[in-house]
Amino acid sequence: MNATTSADARHLIANLLFTYAEIADRKDIATVTQLFGDAVVTFPSDGYDRRQDAEGFWTRLWGNDTVHRHDISNLVIEPLEGRRWQARAHYSRWVFQPDPVLHTLGEYELTVDIDTEGTVAQLAALTVKRTWTLG
Repeated sequence: MNATTSADARHLIANLLFTYAEIADRKDIATVTQLFGDAVVTFPSDGYDRRQDAEGFWTRLWGNDTVHRHDISNLVIEPLEGRRWQARAHYSRWVFQPDPVLHTLGEYELTVDIDTEGTVAQLAALTVKRTWTLG
């Protein structure tokens, strides 16, 4: 049975997602590789399932000068077995050209492990889907 309450899990998972958005907006490859390197990450056209491939993936994804910002909404979480949780959320990605333009609408699907104290959420898997992309 999962000892973490839904409220605690929601808080931890939301914090993990918002931290990811902040890292993505900075394009901080070192930090995302450290934080999510052990996860299985799947995007529509790329991804990784081994830590040694994480840095190359994030470099390919964010290796340009495009300034962007992510907004996250509609977070839903569900308990799985043990200390594992499943979550999904919507995201929007704004690109600054120089004015903000809505560029992408999509969904995040996550599998998250929460430690035995119920204080740390560790990403096990992230799938990013793109419902709509400009152009």
